[in-house]
Amino acid sequence: MKKILISLLLLVAGWQTTKAQDPNQFKVLSDSAYQASGEYQAGNKYQKDAILFMDMVAATHPYYIKPERREEWFAKKPALLERCSTLETDEDFADVLIEVLGPLRDKHTDLITTTRLSERKNQKTDNQQELGTGAIDREHIMRPHSSFYDYQLFPEQGICYLQFNQCVNAADAPFPSFLDNMFARMEEDGIQTLVVDVQYNGGGSSGLCDLLFMHLYPLSEMTFFTTYLRFSDLMAMYNPRIAVAKKSWEDDGHADELYQMPSPKIPADFQQPKLFEGQAVFVMGPKTYSSAGMLLTNARDHHVGTIIGTTSTFSPSHYGEVLPYRLPNTGVLGSISCKFFARPDAATVDDTCLQPDIEVDLNDKDAAWQFIINRFGK
Repeated sequence: MKKILISLLLLVAGWQTTKAQDPNQFKVLSDSAYQASGEYQAGNKYQKDAILFMDMVAATHPYYIKPERREEWFAKKPALLERCSTLETDEDFADVLIEVLGPLRDKHTDLITTTRLSERKNQKTDNQQELGTGAIDREHIMRPHSSFYDYQLFPEQGICYLQFNQCVNAADAPFPSFLDNMFARMEEDGIQTLVVDVQYNGGGSSGLCDLLFMHLYPLSEMTFFTTYLRFSDLMAMYNPRIAVAKKSWEDDGHADELYQMPSPKIPADFQQPKLFEGQAVFVMGPKTYSSAGMLLTNARDHHVGTIIGTTSTFSPSHYGEVLPYRLPNTGVLGSISCKFFARPDAATVDDTCLQPDIEVDLNDKDAAWQFIINRFGK
């Protein structure tokens, strides 16, 4: 069993690359037991997909690993099928499923029609064009930039402003070299305050956030998020070898348990980056999410810096690592979490949000920037 699970961990990247952007790559849900039932055969296309959807959620999302929670979930089924009997559009159907998801609906577990997806992509392209070149405007320092990340030094205030918008490596400036350059210039100019603005950051690769945090806190002293994985048939559709691990896990009596993944190990040749000895200020907004939220949670749980802005829309302990799927009769697209990430501070693991140390109105960008200068500048 141990060897099987170790092999599984080495294959995690396999479904991560599959999940992404092309809807044609999404696996189509199927379940022969449900599809052969009279209930399924007699239903309209919305009822059929609702049946498959409910089964998949119960068997995939980490929240429903507990039998009593699955029982509560399936108790919603009759009312859902009744509502689906009168639906006329795929958009209405997606909205009904989102409503049924309730609090589990987030950026990781969600649904969308192909029409809405196309509209969203077009809107995103238009917004990116409106943002311009991404160069920092000193008069509107905290407005959103079109780059993944950029920084500006303000020596007269002793501040380095880093706007970190996406946890994605830029081709022309990989994040490790970008950080090396930024911290070197900060040292040259005697900068003592680093402002990390993640108010527009919806996530991406948490590895980039880890790189940044290692410049602020020694890796050897870190307490990591505890990660729990739920094996599922949907996961196995992306990697058949996972089905073997799932069977072994359940045969060992763990059918209603999450698998606790091993904690990260520090490589023997790891070299700790030079630690920034000044103060760090993190800007959190309503759009801060996922990996960016984990960065702020690490900052809070390790007592690094000051968080300003608004109360988080993310939970410090949260579900993530999405699996995509397509419903066969309507073509509605969905994504669902398969992991649970428990924050480092066990005493606050059940907190549903992260409160800023200082509340700041981020709607007035000029006033927010002036507050940072007055409070944290030299």
